[in-house]
Amino acid sequence: MEDARRWLKKGLPVHPLTDGYMRRYGIERWVAQEELIDIGYREEVQIEAYEKEGVEWEFMYDPCSGEMKPVPIGTKKHELHLF
Repeated sequence: MEDARRWLKKGLPVHPLTDGYMRRYGIERWVAQEELIDIGYREEVQIEAYEKEGVEWEFMYDPCSGEMKPVPIGTKKHELHLF
């Protein structure tokens, strides 16, 4: 994880990030996604997953967390806690 943090501190080295992370560390997609989320790249992982699945997405403001979240288009405000 420390090597990954150093690698990612240099900027997002590849796109899609999850694929590059998988290649670099020789791990499966779900492991790469979990590690990237743990390091702080939740938003990037979520957006990549949407794009891979062909889901149209947008940013919505979640007043409970005070964050902008990437969510599928059409997400209702009361569903934001799910993302």
